Amino acid sequence: MGRDLSGTIRSFLIILALSTCCFTTAPPDLQARVEQLEKYYVEIKEHLEAKIIDLETKVVRLEAKVEKQDSLLAVLKKGHKPLKENVDINQHRRQNATLRTCHEIHVANPSYPSGMYWIDPDGQGIGDPPIHVYCEMEAEQSDVKDTTSILHDSESQMDIGNCTEPGCYSRPIKYYASDRQIEALIQLSTYCHQNIMYHCRKTPLNFDGFAYAWWNDKDGERHEFSNRSTTCDQLAYTEGYDLQYVVDNVSLPITRIHFSNPSKGFGQHQVSRLRCRGKAKTEAMPRSCEDLWRMGHNLNGIYSVKGAKQMETVFCQFDKRPNEQDFQKRIGYQDIKTQPVYFSVQKLEEFSEVLTPIPFDRDLVNIGGAMDSHSGVFTAPFTGTYFFSFAGLAVFKGKGNVFAFLCSSGVELKRIPQFNVNYSGLIYLSPITIQSPLRLQAGDKVWINFIFRNAVLFGGEGTIFSGWLLEEEI
Repeated sequence: MGRDLSGTIRSFLIILALSTCCFTTAPPDLQARVEQLEKYYVEIKEHLEAKIIDLETKVVRLEAKVEKQDSLLAVLKKGHKPLKENVDINQHRRQNATLRTCHEIHVANPSYPSGMYWIDPDGQGIGDPPIHVYCEMEAEQSDVKDTTSILHDSESQMDIGNCTEPGCYSRPIKYYASDRQIEALIQLSTYCHQNIMYHCRKTPLNFDGFAYAWWNDKDGERHEFSNRSTTCDQLAYTEGYDLQYVVDNVSLPITRIHFSNPSKGFGQHQVSRLRCRGKAKTEAMPRSCEDLWRMGHNLNGIYSVKGAKQMETVFCQFDKRPNEQDFQKRIGYQDIKTQPVYFSVQKLEEFSEVLTPIPFDRDLVNIGGAMDSHSGVFTAPFTGTYFFSFAGLAVFKGKGNVFAFLCSSGVELKRIPQFNVNYSGLIYLSPITIQSPLRLQAGDKVWINFIFRNAVLFGGEGTIFSGWLLEEEI
């Protein structure tokens, strides 16, 4: 193109020159114009040639980029099912349910191939839009399979330049996902990891106890590279590398990296994708809104969760993240029992044995079957808080006294003195009452016994022992 244009201009000037020669009496200003045209010709030619060189350079660069993209596409397609099939899979997912991680997609259908998928870690229909990630579905290694990878703008090798001050080269890492979605993915996964590969020649990470490079976590906190001697720190003339491996769900993702080149060497960094795998462990019975969220709940509302000892009612606001204020609001306890437990029994005959469980003669009610009236022993079916009450009459046959005890046996025997009556007359009737709550473990036993001196327990319909489960611990 440059030769054609310059030839046209040259032909024009030759014709103009010949026509000038044919006129022997050409005016002087015509000669000046020809010279001016020749000058313009030289300038135009140089300008066009420079433009041509610049365009050819850009074409070469674009061809190199196209070749690189074709190579990358070939790698992604290698071993995969046809692209149309992957598109069909993603369209099916988006029309039905956008799952939260690659692990969930793989569990839903293990036949899905590796490739780019849409996922929605913070929950479908709430929070931020779904994100496009790479799912590794077909790896043979168990620690790689069903891995979710979030891409970013610093995956290729990048030169750190020639600045010399510590950390003077600074590059932010821009992920192709929102912070909220990244945080949600990390919380849903068993573990996540990232690494920083640093190729170097005479560019230290640490030297003489001083840090020349570091990275920042998700909160902007500074983390220095491992303080160990590497080829980079030895200022060697040969090329080396250092690998910083980060496995810390609290710190990830890496948000910025810093390097410097104090010795005029060579340095290139490469930050891996954020990779997460597995499913975070949750209790079979959820203990919080966060457990419910991990299980897949995403509708705001009132839920029951397992508290420290009892069932609790909470309000979960799933359009917020677990670490955000008002994500969970506690409403109160729930009186949940595996089954009702209560009893009431009567002693119809006199009783005078010392420190012996009182047997009873009649069951008024025994829901749960925990009271054995013949032995007089109650056995706690569940761990929790119970309440017991005894009422009766003591008959004195002269000067004497009565000690009444509510006893329980679990790890050790406990006697709770509840009543003490003294009398110095002849024959006298005195009421006896015992009331007390007890915290029992499942299998603990409870009974009533007495110490009598010149007295007996008067039997009758008014001698009653009752008890019931107040609160069950779960």
